[in-house]
Formats: sequence, structure tokens, C-alpha cells
Amino acid sequence: MSTQTRIKPEFQAILLAGGAGNRMYPLPEKTAKCLLPVCNRPLITYQLRMLENTGLKECIVVVTEHTAQQVSSFLNEKFECKIRCIIHKVDDYTGTADALRQIADRIITDFIVVSADVITDCKLLVVADTHRSNDAVATLLFSKVKGSGVDVKDKKSSKNPAKKKQEAAYQPECNFIGLEQDSGRVLVYTAKADVEDSLSVSKRLLQSHPRMTLHSQLDDAHIYIFSHWVIKVILQDKSISSIQNELIPYLVKAQFRCPEDLKEEKSKAVWSRVDKNFAQGEALGMSSVPPKSIDSLLCMSYVPDPSKFSFRVNTVPAYKHANREVVNLHDSEGKPIVESGYVLPEEAKATGKKGKAAFNVGKDCVIGDGVQIGVKTNIKKSVVGSYCKIGEKCRISNCVLMDHVTIEKQVTLSDTVVCSNAHIQAMSSLDNCEVGANYTVPGKTKSKKEQFSTSNFME
Repeated sequence: MSTQTRIKPEFQAILLAGGAGNRMYPLPEKTAKCLLPVCNRPLITYQLRMLENTGLKECIVVVTEHTAQQVSSFLNEKFECKIRCIIHKVDDYTGTADALRQIADRIITDFIVVSADVITDCKLLVVADTHRSNDAVATLLFSKVKGSGVDVKDKKSSKNPAKKKQEAAYQPECNFIGLEQDSGRVLVYTAKADVEDSLSVSKRLLQSHPRMTLHSQLDDAHIYIFSHWVIKVILQDKSISSIQNELIPYLVKAQFRCPEDLKEEKSKAVWSRVDKNFAQGEALGMSSVPPKSIDSLLCMSYVPDPSKFSFRVNTVPAYKHANREVVNLHDSEGKPIVESGYVLPEEAKATGKKGKAAFNVGKDCVIGDGVQIGVKTNIKKSVVGSYCKIGEKCRISNCVLMDHVTIEKQVTLSDTVVCSNAHIQAMSSLDNCEVGANYTVPGKTKSKKEQFSTSNFME
């Protein structure tokens, strides 16, 4: 009987989809965080399409006990893509590095780690090229953000108080990142939470790398590429639980005071690749100077130009921001990420004058299938899920309505998220609120900055 030899891939993909989404309460009460809809598409589909476009054939999807059933059901029954998804379940509240430790036996080559809450149009192949050309131990994707969350060059934003308020609420979590100007090498990686009064940088580091720029407005996209041997570091040091908070700072510091066992692992990894290339091996064998990649651990960065977008969906303000922004974004081929606008049903034309609908839906809205809209209702800059029922004389702006939401007549919603199967009774007014799944808001409710929920998700 013939056997087939499995070809070892250059990179493996690992998608971390087990986040509980505690900071997004009450949105993940009934729906796993990675399945929350962004412009009517489950969040996890954005990462899977990105990996698919990179040409990867397989992805290890790490889930927790809390998310396993929903994610497995979605990937196996409702989502079609060219990537083979391998589900691996870990305990709830397992750290990201702990999760890698649990799947260490499945990792056989350099690997890409992607958080299941990031949306970006940055091409992973470009990040992989940076990693490959520098023989880096780790390569991190960053994106530039503004301190206020508002582009000062955006005249519309500066003149629109509502937009300024919305964008100010969305504040990406940025650390102190020191990058070498010419190479993009990561020299400093320190969480802002760990800095009380001032950030200390060693004199030796500044002398060795005088062209270092310290950034405070670079957002870690939570997309990392690691050399395979890094998994041994995680296996050996059980105190490393988080990729961002512990593994990355450890590797950045190890560039300058590298333990001997780490150097040995790096050397083995380099020479194992050299041995496969006879010509390169012969050349290195005749050289009296060892390759730089053997003596040096390199943590590299890739910062795309400002025209690219990258943001995480890990808080309620970030969720609202994602739904506002994705509507207007295009992929690398110039195609819209999602289809916006609303096609007026033929039966709706008869309800208005001169063949026009008796309601108004803005061009920057995303409307799902089977939505019913009452007369004299106005919807702008909002996402409406499938099979929602919206009564007459409603005003809805900058909102997200998930599937099967019922809005009775004369309801006003602004900057509000309404989860699936929720019910807003007549003549209510909600501003900057979150309504949990299956919750009924009583008629004539007037609320601002409140959360409505059928259960205490935080317990």
C-alpha cells in the first residue's frame, strides 16, 4: 500500500477564538465574542478570509469550554472557506501563551498567531516577508493611531460634535514601543500600565541603537509570526501565560541579554535550515564570521502605511467603531468589505408618494434580509440585522441592531447596540446604551449610557 508524504508548510496559522469578551458586556451573553456580527458578518470570518487570501490551507482554531459549541457549529455547518479548521478546546480563562503550550505538539514549523477579534486589510504575506528576510524570532504587526481617535485633517469629523464624541470613546490600547528607524527592529516593548511616572531606557541600549524612535501611539494588532523554536521557550518557562504581556516583552529583552540555552536553540534552528541548502552551507563553512542570525535574536515589526486599516473589536466602543468603519472600507482590490445601502422592495414603493418609500434608509447603512420598516422611519449610519421589525416614526442613527430585533413605533435610538431577539417597546428613547439578547425595554423608557440585560454576565 502506497503512502503519501505530508509536505511541511512554511507557516502554520493559529486563531485564538476563546475570548469571553467580558469588556463587551452585555453583547456576548448569548453569542460568543468571535461570532458577534460586524456589519452583519460574524467577527471570526474577517480573520479566516484574511488567512484564506494568504494561501494557507489549514488553521488551528483555539476555543474554550464557553465558546466551543457555538464556534464548532458555525465553522462546520454555516461557514464555507478553503481553509481546513481544526478545533482545539482549552479551559476557560486560559492565557494566550498557555493555549500555545497546550497545542505545542501540533506546531511543527514557524507559526502565525491571530486574535479572533482583529479586522485588517494588511496582507499577511508582507508581514511574513519581513519575518523571513530578517530570520526574526518574532514579527509584530502594528498600526498607527491618533491620540484622540480623531484625525485632525478630517474636516467633517472636526465639525461634527457627535462624531468627535464617538471617536473619542474609541481609544485603542497602545504600549510604549521603541523601534529602530532604519530596520524596524523592536527594541522596547513596555505596557503603559507598567509605567507609573516615567519610562526608563538603559543607556547601553541608547548607545547601541541611537536611531531608536519611541512610539506611544502604535496599536498592537495581535497578529504575530514566531519562529518554531519559540514554542520551546513557552514549554520551558511555565510562568509565561500571555503572549502580549509576557512572551513578547521576554523575547524583546532576550535580544540584549540572551540566555545561553536560548542562543543554542536559535543556533540549532538556523543551522538546520542551512544544512538543507548545500551551497549556503559550504559558503558559511568557509567564512570566519558566523551569520548574524545565529548570534542575534531579532524581534521585528511591520507598520503599514496609514491608508491601511487595522483595529481590534474587544470593547463596546471598539465594536461600535468597527461597525461604523467597515461599511466604508475596501479590500486590496478596491472591492467593498461589505455591501452597504438598501434595495427598496417593490411592495414598499406603493406605500410612498411617486414610487418612493415612505421611510428613509441612508446609503451608509447595512440592512439584512427580511427587514420590515414602518412609514416615516429614518435610519442612518446604522447596521440592521436580518428579520428585524421596525415600527413607524422611528429615528435610528449610529446604531447596531442584531438579528430578529423588534422596534415598536416612535422609538428613538442613537449610538446604541441592540442584541438579537431584543424588544424595544413604543415611544422609548435610548442614547449610548446596550441592550442584551432577549431583553424587553418597557415603553416610554428614557435612558442614556445604560446597559439592559436579562442576566449578570460578569458573575
